[in-house]
Amino acid sequence: MNANWVGALLSFLVGVGIGAICYAISRYMLLHHPRHYAVSDVARRIIQVGFLVAVFFLGDYTPWDKLWLLVGGGLGITLPMIWFTYRLVKLNDSLSKKEDEQDG
Repeated sequence: MNANWVGALLSFLVGVGIGAICYAISRYMLLHHPRHYAVSDVARRIIQVGFLVAVFFLGDYTPWDKLWLLVGGGLGITLPMIWFTYRLVKLNDSLSKKEDEQDG
């Protein structure tokens, strides 16, 4: 089981999990504390960069090549964010419509 693609796949799946956690943080902040949404962006970036730094430094202790782990982790964080961003934009638009109806 020394195939590098296995490590990349595992790192990808953990990256997807990290991306889902970051989406949950953004969603919570958008729903409950929209004025502090920018703070959640900083927190999400710290989590994402922390994951990639951990993969970089802990990659030597795995049977897989560090480069493959970094590629898998980077794609795992990045690719799901396309879907998560779409959902956050839809959520934000629905919240804006509610405000417009109340204002008008």
